[in-house]
Amino acid sequence: MTLDQRHVLVTGGSRGIGFEICKRFLSEGAEVLAVSRDAEKLAAAHSSFPDLQVLSGDMSVATDIDRAVSWVRERWGRLDILVNNAGILPAGERDLVEQGDEVFDEVIHVNLAGPNLCTKRFLPLLEASNDPRIVNLGSTSGIMAQSLSGVYAVSKAALHALTIAWSNQLAGHIPVNAMSPGWVRTDMSPNAPGDPHDSAATALWLVNQPRTLTGRFIRDNAAVGWMPLEIVEQVAEQNRQVNR
Repeated sequence: MTLDQRHVLVTGGSRGIGFEICKRFLSEGAEVLAVSRDAEKLAAAHSSFPDLQVLSGDMSVATDIDRAVSWVRERWGRLDILVNNAGILPAGERDLVEQGDEVFDEVIHVNLAGPNLCTKRFLPLLEASNDPRIVNLGSTSGIMAQSLSGVYAVSKAALHALTIAWSNQLAGHIPVNAMSPGWVRTDMSPNAPGDPHDSAATALWLVNQPRTLTGRFIRDNAAVGWMPLEIVEQVAEQNRQVNR
């Protein structure tokens, strides 16, 4: 797999999974722009990998996204791969009763509205590519199951739905998929058992698949269901009852 001469933008690319994706894509020959609202971590990332382009900005804010769009247009003229990775996981996010209203609103804005805004605003530059791709960082916590809990999971479930909606909107033109990184060690989950290197490998595998792969949820280099099999079967049975 190689990404020679491919232009890639990774939101939230200064740390964690986003940074690992940046490093892996750089090693495969891509030109990579990491965007993050953490200027200090961006500087450290660039210091470690001088070939990594960096830009400070909040990719849930339209004016900052427009500035990133201008950067890509002026320097590259197109965008081949958009990785919507930026996300937040606030403390106490599972307690929907006690958390402040602003916490719920911020998580939904960053984790859902941000990827939507980025996809929409970078679309003309993606359309200028001969092989454009969009990858959203989903989560198994956002699978539609009875165990779903907290605003983070709600935001990821909504992001999964957004992935399907954009894949239908751009069908035949741009593949749009979501991937689950698994529970990996990052600033958000410092005690997690997984290795973010594996998440970067999944992202690399995904952008090298045939363009017919779209609207899917990917984990460990394979497409998995958007919800547990038992729920799929329940819905199918309900539909059969309605259609009798």
